[in-house]
Amino acid sequence: MSGETIWLFGLPCSGKTTLAEGLIGPSTVHLDGDYLRDTLNSDLGFSKEDRTENLRRAAGVAQALNEQGFDVVASFITPYRSQRELIAETIDDVSFVYVNAPVEVCEERDVKGMYEKARKGEIEGFTGIDAPFEEPEGEETGLEVRTAMYSQEESLEKINTELDLKFNPSHIFIGRWQPLHDGHRTIIDSAADNGKSVIIAIRDTEINEKNPLTAQERRELIEDVYEDHPNVETMIIPDVDTVAIGRDVGYSVVSVPEEVAEISGTETREKYEKSELLTGQHLED
Repeated sequence: MSGETIWLFGLPCSGKTTLAEGLIGPSTVHLDGDYLRDTLNSDLGFSKEDRTENLRRAAGVAQALNEQGFDVVASFITPYRSQRELIAETIDDVSFVYVNAPVEVCEERDVKGMYEKARKGEIEGFTGIDAPFEEPEGEETGLEVRTAMYSQEESLEKINTELDLKFNPSHIFIGRWQPLHDGHRTIIDSAADNGKSVIIAIRDTEINEKNPLTAQERRELIEDVYEDHPNVETMIIPDVDTVAIGRDVGYSVVSVPEEVAEISGTETREKYEKSELLTGQHLED
């Protein structure tokens, strides 16, 4: 299952990073312009050519992560239309979000004093001062959020709604799923088949005789089984030791019928080869 990329662009201090942090989920990687400038792209300057190369590399990383199943939220100024076209050509599934704020508002937010230094000539090629920002036009505008007019929460809600990102699970099932078997499916289906939003949390257990499948292998099998259930999502979590709930928190722990609890994953592992488990043959017999 491939991931997707949300590309936030706009003037410095327009609110891109703040919004990006609010969009990060359990399987999301945040690519931030400042961080990549200090690491992968530390050899680049701020000419138009170097800016374009900076973004070309970032888009390549985003596409590679998407191909591995990770979602990406990228926050880069991305000032030129040609650069945004390059990104659209590089990333298979990308949605652009124009984070729009007037330059005077961005200056007020600038705790590092970059705008002031740029106006004094201490920083050259600063977008919005002595380097252009080409605002999107027509269909290129895509989704626009105006951070000077609306709060962070309102802007995030708009992004989640317009891009259909927000997922509000009513059920979360935590387990090893080694392997997924009919007992597990009975539990999951009790919610999924009734239209409930479900998260299947997969414990990232160590590989051994009892746990022969990697967490990613289990995830891919589960996603294949539930590919016709848009209300079911998966995530990989650390190998949980304890799950606790407090008083009046609104959550409940649901027990399963004895006949379901008695279904043995061990017997299934002993009966089938690993290749058969990965292809879901044990679920068809």
